[in-house]
Amino acid sequence: MPLLGRLDLDARPLVRAALTTVGLGVLVALGNRGGRGLDPALLGYLVACLFACFGVAYRYWAWVERPATHMYFRHTLRTLRSRKALAALLRMALLGLDQLLLQRFIGKRSLKRWGAHALIAWGCLLAFAVTVPLVFGWVRFTSAGTDASRYQAWFFGFPAGSFPLDSAAAFITFHMLDWAALMVVAGCTLAFLRRRQDEGDSATQRFDMDLAPLLLLIAVSVTGLLLTVSVSFMQGRNYGTLAFLHELTVILLLLSLPFGKLFHIVQRPAQLGVALYKAEGEAEGRVPCRSCGEPFIRANQLRDLKALYTALDLGAATHGPRTHHLELCPRCKRRLLAKAQWQRMGGAFDPFADLPEWAEPIADPQTLRS
Repeated sequence: MPLLGRLDLDARPLVRAALTTVGLGVLVALGNRGGRGLDPALLGYLVACLFACFGVAYRYWAWVERPATHMYFRHTLRTLRSRKALAALLRMALLGLDQLLLQRFIGKRSLKRWGAHALIAWGCLLAFAVTVPLVFGWVRFTSAGTDASRYQAWFFGFPAGSFPLDSAAAFITFHMLDWAALMVVAGCTLAFLRRRQDEGDSATQRFDMDLAPLLLLIAVSVTGLLLTVSVSFMQGRNYGTLAFLHELTVILLLLSLPFGKLFHIVQRPAQLGVALYKAEGEAEGRVPCRSCGEPFIRANQLRDLKALYTALDLGAATHGPRTHHLELCPRCKRRLLAKAQWQRMGGAFDPFADLPEWAEPIADPQTLRS
């Protein structure tokens, strides 16, 4: 394990990522009939997809291993294995429609932000839905026998219908990636305009996390559109060079998925389990504040927070794991902090004498900071 130690890689997520990548490779081989359905022109994309799968899977499993995330993960699996699984799946489907497809949670912040995010998200989803099956050989198109005027579609090696080359179905099918690219370019343009006009975003944005992903998405989309321009309007002139540039930008995008902001594409579905957890907590009820008696925290959340504090051994260096403050509402926590500040300043007036005895402020300033 010394190599893993130098690379700062965790063994269990590493093994899980390797197994995930192997599993994807098996699915690819089964779906394209042992490689017979693969397009040689797309092999570079396939290799990049497998590398991206390993990177994304490693980061995802490492993220799941974190104590707080693992708590939500275990709760979701436990719910899906219980008698409430059907109701939970229905609720998660409705939440997925709202949060992943309609993305109304972004619309509450601003219409411009929602428009930019929706165009980018829908364009990327459409592009991946078309590109991944083609790259993996799960979907392919050939001439319909000896009839060169018709195309035959194949799905996992089985015939899935044919259509004339000059039909509306052919036009829509072969230009889906163009529609997706136009949506992504429009969304990225709106995002750049909004970031330029919003002083808050302009002050906090970072090139690597905020601007680079947008530039990379634009590069992929524009080079893809140029391929269509070359075929449709330039008699295929410079097609080879444009194809190489497009493949390069796509590979860079795939390999950047585990390391940048675009990883939230993988993280976002996990929010469905968090929403399920919150809904069950609301059904169970809220626990009253230990000081003022006002209900403020869900019972399941309080139990899990206490377990988390114990597991992480927080505060053990001085007093051992202390969880009393978790039973105080934010208002009473502020009162407790104010009382501690008054005592540090030597104030004689104590407006918070009704605080419980266990909530007395700590005396050591170093402990207060920790």
